[in-house]
Amino acid sequence: MAWELKAIEIGSKKLDAQVNIDESTVEIEVPYYKSFKDSDTIKIDKESYQISFSKNLGNRDEVIVIICKQEKNNEHKQVKSRKDTTVQW
Repeated sequence: MAWELKAIEIGSKKLDAQVNIDESTVEIEVPYYKSFKDSDTIKIDKESYQISFSKNLGNRDEVIVIICKQEKNNEHKQVKSRKDTTVQW
C-alpha cells in the first residue's frame, strides 16, 4: 500500500499523519510534539496498534517516525459448552 494522509489518534491527541499499512507493519510519520510517549496506543480507522519503535527523525524536532506491528489474531476463541457437565450427587 502507498503512503496516505490519515487522521489518527495517539493517546488522546488527534493528528493528521502520513500512514503506510502493509501486511505485517504500519509505518507512521507525524509532526513532532513534546508530549509524545511511545507507550501510547495509536488508533487508525478504528483499529488500535501498539508502538514497537519510534524515533525523532534526525533529532530536529520536526517529524516522529513510528513503526507498529500488525496483530494477527487467528486463534479460535474457546466457547464454553451450554450444558453443565459436572456430576451432581
